[in-house]
This record gives sequence, C-alpha cells and structure tokens, in this order.
Amino acid sequence: MSQSLSRRSFLKCAGSGAVSLAAALLTGVSAAAAQPRVMGQPALLDGKAAVELLGYAPAPGLGGVLVYLSVENLSARTLPVGASYLHSRDVSTLKELYSLDSGVTARSGGESVPCGSFAAPLYAENADASAFTLNLAAGRGAMLHCFCAVPEDWEALELSYRPAFAAGQPVEFVVRRDADAVRLGAVPATPAEVGSVV
Repeated sequence: MSQSLSRRSFLKCAGSGAVSLAAALLTGVSAAAAQPRVMGQPALLDGKAAVELLGYAPAPGLGGVLVYLSVENLSARTLPVGASYLHSRDVSTLKELYSLDSGVTARSGGESVPCGSFAAPLYAENADASAFTLNLAAGRGAMLHCFCAVPEDWEALELSYRPAFAAGQPVEFVVRRDADAVRLGAVPATPAEVGSVV
C-alpha cells in the first residue's frame, strides 16, 4: 500500500501534458473529454479538475496492477475526490481493497474487472480527509491509487473516472501494458550525480 511515485517521476509524467491541457482550456474540451486518453494527455473534467494518467506499476501480490491518476482542482471551491488514503490503513483483504471507491471503474478485454481506488494528497499538500473523503481545496492536487485485477495476459486496461463532483461527465483512460509502465520509489542517481557526491 505504500507504493508511490517519486516527485521526480511524477513531475516527469505530469509535465508532459501541460501544453495540451493549456490548449484544451483555451479551445474547449467537451468533445475531446469524451475520447479515451492515454498517458500524457490530460483531460478537463466538467471544468472543475484536470485529470491525467501517470502510468501503472505491476502489483503481483495483489493479482493485478496499480494505476496512478493525478487530479488537480481547477475550481474556486473545495472538491470531494472520493475515498481517502485513511481507508487504506484498515484494508486487510482483497475484497476490502476492491471495495474502496473514488469513482474509478475498469475493464480489460471487454470485461469488467475489480477495481478499488483511493486518493492521497500530493506531497503532503494541505487537504482535508477528516471524514475519510479527500477534499481538495482550490489549486490543490491528489493522486488516485487504482488497484485493478487484470488477467495475466492483459494488453490494455480501460479506466473510467466518474467522481461525485462531476458524475455526468466521466473521463476515459486507456492503460497500455507495453507503453505505460512507470518506476516506483526513489529514482536511482545517475553516474554524474554519484560522482559529484563528496
């Protein structure tokens, strides 16, 4: 449960879509938001949040994969983004894990697959999770941790994100096994960085 992207990895993934998000904000995204997005293509959700697929990591101990989505509150109001990381502390079975819900559902090979998800604030940002729902203040971000049970031979995973604050306009993402894997944990130092340490 403690797996998370390093700050450097997150910025590398999230920054790749900044230009396309800016263009979407200027041109409107009502039609584009309905199209499936891939890693690095952020979507504007109901004019309230920017959502982006950051990638996935294998989770063999859980019989599936862990998919990461970022959510940034672009509105002037606090948004409830769903089950918070506090719920994950009490999870002890796969059934409990897959019952966690922040508005994400998943399909693989045309079939629905179990998917449990919770939201955690980015980098200890100020967020209210006192009621076990992560509430993002204006301008704040969260990372959704989505645990999906996929078959061993899966090639693509389709996620639909439909949070309570924008239930009428879901955002669709496609995770590709051969293209969207991300590294977890600390990023190893490069030889140059190692050589500069005294």
